[in-house]
Amino acid sequence: MLIAQISDTHILAKSSDRPEAWPRAESLRRTINDIRRLDPAPDIVIHTGDTVQTGAMADYDHLVELLSPLEQPLFLTPGNRDDQANFRTIFGEAARDHRFLHYSVEDYPIRLLALDSTEPEQRKGFFCRERQEWLDQCLAAEPDRPTMLFMHHPPFDVGPRFIDGYTDLNDRIALETIVQRHPQVQRLVCGHCHRSSHRLWAGTSASTMGSLACDVREGIDTDRHKDTPMYQLHAVAEDGSLTTQTRLVLD
Repeated sequence: MLIAQISDTHILAKSSDRPEAWPRAESLRRTINDIRRLDPAPDIVIHTGDTVQTGAMADYDHLVELLSPLEQPLFLTPGNRDDQANFRTIFGEAARDHRFLHYSVEDYPIRLLALDSTEPEQRKGFFCRERQEWLDQCLAAEPDRPTMLFMHHPPFDVGPRFIDGYTDLNDRIALETIVQRHPQVQRLVCGHCHRSSHRLWAGTSASTMGSLACDVREGIDTDRHKDTPMYQLHAVAEDGSLTTQTRLVLD
């Protein structure tokens, strides 16, 4: 199984006159075209949040148009830039019956759990007791199935600027404790910090990816790759383990 991950697209309305609006849309358009050309093709695409910039419905209308050529199933989790109500209207079908935008995807060799780490009008991450209970119960229900978690805010420090990224440190500790109890978790993948990173965390592997919005991306050689979109491919082995590749979109 092959999973394509995109993140932090920060799309603006098609009518926006902000200078970053067109380059961000073009970055996503080029990435979608690249995903469509891959052989073998990814089985699914996941988006780890900050899908749009302002949360306005006009931003989402443009995002949906840019994503429409995708042939694979698309699964998204919100970021702090997303508007909860508008995100739920456009993408929240899987989470209609839950207060948070959590959901599970059960149809693939690896189980996918989308986690909502956002609070309205807050930049930092949240993972309150109700969310903790949902995750713990969901993992306990399928202890033998390899599982991949995806969310926006990484529950660990990344780079020089993403430090103490949760409002309450106890949320981070609780999330780590839950994952440690469930060894079937093969990977946690995140966005938010606009740079790629990889680490051991909670007895498993965790990663972040750089923003698809090139103007806010960090931790790359800007002389060579300033305007080069990048995304990640996660190859799932038969035992559920994942190998990750960062792919550059060169045309």
